[in-house]
Amino acid sequence: MHPIVTNFLQKALELLPMIVTRGIIVIVLFSFWPKLTAFIIKGYKKALRKKSVDPLLESFTSSMLKTLLYVILFFLIVGIAGVKATSLVTVLGTAGLAVGLALQGSLANLAGGMLILFFKPFTKDEYIIASTGVEGIVNKIQILYTILTTPDNKVVIVPNSQLANNAITNVSRNPERRLDLVFSVSYDTPTEKVKEILTKIANSHPNVLKDKPINIRMSVQNASSLDFIFRVWVKKEDYWDSKFDFTEMVKAEFDANNIEIPYQKIDIYKK
Repeated sequence: MHPIVTNFLQKALELLPMIVTRGIIVIVLFSFWPKLTAFIIKGYKKALRKKSVDPLLESFTSSMLKTLLYVILFFLIVGIAGVKATSLVTVLGTAGLAVGLALQGSLANLAGGMLILFFKPFTKDEYIIASTGVEGIVNKIQILYTILTTPDNKVVIVPNSQLANNAITNVSRNPERRLDLVFSVSYDTPTEKVKEILTKIANSHPNVLKDKPINIRMSVQNASSLDFIFRVWVKKEDYWDSKFDFTEMVKAEFDANNIEIPYQKIDIYKK
């Protein structure tokens, strides 16, 4: 056998116990680390909840802690593999520009998450609508993303930078909301009769806040209908039920009073 091959095999046999040992340690770390991480995160969350910390701050810092723990795992494995941490840092420093460009979006999302936690444009369980078109109930905020849940139970994952740098409508922040509806009637319907019926409906509904103004006025004279605005105030949790109730009640009252609700139609005159 060639001396070079013999020398290589001899060194390989000498290194084999060390390689096997390090391999076993890496396998143990990979098996043990997720459980350790989960245990630490669970204890951290428990401690925060005892202090009544903002739920979004809890989810964000928990996400950061989890990331930090896996970064530690990475450096541990690198150390076990025989690569010096200082050498790795030097390599990363040399490639700093490339790394910075690669992580530009992630850093923006991290900064966006911090801005959200600091200025609090929304908190957990509030319903928000972003100018980008996404909307839903805020579930939690992580190191890079905010998790929303839509009313039909879809999960929407939004980069933090999008929510931090764009306009947001917070639907749930105020305890009361104004319900704006429009009801149309035909031109031959007396205006006062329509206003009387709509006012009666508004005053009789238990969800309407009677200490707030009720505004029922004719707003537009369309080509084939008279449009009446119907504005009342309700508690935010009663908004949708009230909207559906009024839509059904107005239809029933209009039918009972022979008030025509206009619909698209064509009149044909025959000579």
